[in-house]
Amino acid sequence: IETRKFLELMQIEKYKDRLPEKLSGGQQQRVALARSLVIQPDVLLMDEPLSNLDAKLRIEMRSVIKEIQHRIGITTVYVTHDQEEAMAISDRIAVMNEGVIQHIGTPREIYQRPASLFVATFIGRSNVLDATLVPNGDTCYVLLNNGYRIELDTVREEYKTKQPVKVSIRPEEFTILTDSKDALKATVDEWLYLGLNTHYFVRLETGEQAIVIQESSLTDSILPGTTVYLTVKREKINVFLQNGEANLLK
Repeated sequence: IETRKFLELMQIEKYKDRLPEKLSGGQQQRVALARSLVIQPDVLLMDEPLSNLDAKLRIEMRSVIKEIQHRIGITTVYVTHDQEEAMAISDRIAVMNEGVIQHIGTPREIYQRPASLFVATFIGRSNVLDATLVPNGDTCYVLLNNGYRIELDTVREEYKTKQPVKVSIRPEEFTILTDSKDALKATVDEWLYLGLNTHYFVRLETGEQAIVIQESSLTDSILPGTTVYLTVKREKINVFLQNGEANLLK
């Protein structure tokens, strides 16, 4: 009865008379998961279970694992180097560096407010720019090297002193404008069309390089050599100590 239950749960009951080598990669992974679940363990450990599957099967199995884990209710420790996979499957993530936990939190917390610069650059892509933090009454602002100023009202009290900092800006947190007086001036070096989004590789006036991700339009992409102006969604940026060890924002 238990065997049939988990075959049905994994949607492989119709393959019950086949040998594993006669199944596809995704079906074999479902069998392996069913074998682990049928003994009803207190804790289930998965060590990069999807690493040998192609991209399409990995996405399919992510959904299967998350759904089954929630339906069965077994605590699952899932080890992966695939950041997107970790974000898709986890309720909570522990990011480790050389065996030391850097940040524990929900996927949203870790992506939006990473505890350190290492976490910010490890989970997802991020542009890291040099800047100066400047107190301004009850608030602060960061001043990038080209003079672009970003007002902040979420700096922790203990960090409200003038100091050099690292500013982390996710590629999707930029907005491209064709003309603006109060923006980061940049030149497009290259672009990559990926259907839903287009990735622009730009060079700032300071020589710093950045990646900007924008929703693709029906018209042509911005060609290399074009001058553009970037504004920043200030509520989503992160500011770190110069050594990267702490996030200055609440």
